[in-house]
Amino acid sequence: LFRLNRRIRPAYACWFVKLVTALAFVLAGSVGAANHEIEIEEVTSVVRQYFPTDSEGGLALLVTKNNEVHHCKGYGKESGKVPVTPNSSMPLASVTKQFAGMCAAILIEEEKLKMTDKVSIYLPELEFKNPGREVLVQDLLWHTSGLPNFIKQKERESITAYKKEHGLKILNNKTHAEWLTTLPLRRKPGTEFEYTNSGYVLLCRIIEVITEVPFHEFQQERIFDPLEMRDTTDSHHFNGSGNMTTTLMDYAKWDRALWNGSLLKQNLSDCYFAAGKLDNGERVDYAMGWRLEFESEKLARVFHGGVGSPPRNARNLISRDLKNRTTVALFIREYTGLSKARRAEFVEAIERVIGQ
Repeated sequence: LFRLNRRIRPAYACWFVKLVTALAFVLAGSVGAANHEIEIEEVTSVVRQYFPTDSEGGLALLVTKNNEVHHCKGYGKESGKVPVTPNSSMPLASVTKQFAGMCAAILIEEEKLKMTDKVSIYLPELEFKNPGREVLVQDLLWHTSGLPNFIKQKERESITAYKKEHGLKILNNKTHAEWLTTLPLRRKPGTEFEYTNSGYVLLCRIIEVITEVPFHEFQQERIFDPLEMRDTTDSHHFNGSGNMTTTLMDYAKWDRALWNGSLLKQNLSDCYFAAGKLDNGERVDYAMGWRLEFESEKLARVFHGGVGSPPRNARNLISRDLKNRTTVALFIREYTGLSKARRAEFVEAIERVIGQ
């Protein structure tokens, strides 16, 4: 790169060459960094088994081990035109719930919210058609509330009628809570696990009441800004259930924060990843936006999927192996060729490669 002056002493010449070489590596690295791709060829081979080169849509895959990124790469194209990269915006669908859960955990740690608080403490104007005890905050987080699920066909028809009756174009966190009171609970709270998106939207409404700011602003201030997640977005009116988007680069920051435990003072296993329970004491394998898997009564894995509607058709799966300290974050859009079971096989195959 440079012609050395012959009068430079040998020792300084050696130092100079090292400096130039180091600079060359930095410059070369910066070129690669602009794309942010890190690839393990064996992982890409697995990807091609489940997402062939000619597949429609796009796929983004993040793999970390011991809190270090080992694979970060996009495949396919958005809308058949734009190549997917680590900086592509990917819809999260129900992966969104882990962020709403963290917002709740932050308020619980600050003693502004309790798991056993009644929802009526924060929303006294709501009167649920309730056949049992009152709905608690923990019921919303653990899916034991018995609340309807706004995504189901019967509930969607009810929402359409409710919006027409009240002159609404869309529901927000507040009007969604009010709509919930028009339908009876499906069962007594605390008696059964039944997944419902509405519970997490109602949780976000409670967070708005406590913090006195829109949910997306609280989430931005307490999670996205501290972690410098600059390319992650959420709805400004309807939160908690699936309206977020992020990139692999941003999700890697979130994953690192979970391994480091930097957002909470207490151990995440004692709160954020703590299993729920029914009123009879039976364990619920769900925590704050995460499904749980145990081995010999010890928490071994936390995971969660996310399925979105057209046109983006998200098909996601996040799996965090706590024993081997690995994370596989799989985000798929505009490609519906992988069933829930096939996505699980996909992630397990990647985990085997990383574990070698």
